[in-house]
Amino acid sequence: MRKLHLTVAVLLITSPLINSFAQTKTIAERLGYPPDSKLLIIHADDLAVAHSEDAASFDALDKHAVTSASIMVPCPWLNEVATYAKEHPDADLGLHLTLTSEWKTYRWGPVESKDKVPSLLDPMGYLWPDTPRGSAESESRRSRTRNSRPDRTGDRHGNPSHPPRQPHGHALLAP
Repeated sequence: MRKLHLTVAVLLITSPLINSFAQTKTIAERLGYPPDSKLLIIHADDLAVAHSEDAASFDALDKHAVTSASIMVPCPWLNEVATYAKEHPDADLGLHLTLTSEWKTYRWGPVESKDKVPSLLDPMGYLWPDTPRGSAESESRRSRTRNSRPDRTGDRHGNPSHPPRQPHGHALLAP
């Protein structure tokens, strides 16, 4: 038994060292470029906000001017993005976590039923326009909303290729 504990301890101690040696490739190398390459990765943001946004982003994706894009699920042009995603299964499309709706005359609400996420909503029933008010809701509500969106999106629009990198309005970064 003592030998087993010693073996486990050695593995736990050396595992991070082995991993650090194994991960010596730069991001450029992992993408197939020389190690000292300078890369510019352009990402199309806010798909589904407007038809013009979608059309420009689809054109850029098709021409490889951008390498990825993120979808704002609660926005009105989601079905247009869903059609593109189905027709382009290799497109690098991720989810843009949307917890705010900052424009004064163009607003959207949650994906989840309003009675389940009341703290995400302003008095008019839309997502809060800014982070301080939007971030006041509890972590459990935020977590439930965050977790429900990929499932609901996947059911209708295929599987997103990557999770959101930055929440809309920085809602998750607020204290």
